[in-house]
Amino acid sequence: MGKFEELLSDEESVKQLTELAQMFMNESGNGEGRSIPDIESVMKLSGLVGAFSQSDKNSELLLALKPHLSAERQQKVDKAIKLLKLIAVWNMAKESGLLDNII
Repeated sequence: MGKFEELLSDEESVKQLTELAQMFMNESGNGEGRSIPDIESVMKLSGLVGAFSQSDKNSELLLALKPHLSAERQQKVDKAIKLLKLIAVWNMAKESGLLDNII
C-alpha cells in the first residue's frame, strides 16, 4: 500500500497512469462514448500497476547507495528509479499486447 501511495504522490506517474487508463477506456468504448472495460483489460491494467510497484535488483542497489550520496545525486537516483519502473511497465504493456495498436 505504501508503494501505491508513493506512486500516487508523484505527479508524472499519476499523469501517465491516467493516460493509460484513458487509452483502455477508449479502446473498450464503441466510438461514441466510454463503456466499462472488459475484465481482461482491467487485469492487464492491474498488472501494470503491480509492475510499477515491484522493485528489482537495480532499484534496490540504487536505494542502498542513496544515503551515501550528495543531495544532488540522491535526486538523480530517485529519477533513475522512476525510469526503471517506467521501463518495467512499458515492457509489461508491450508483452501483454496493450501497445499493439500504438506501435
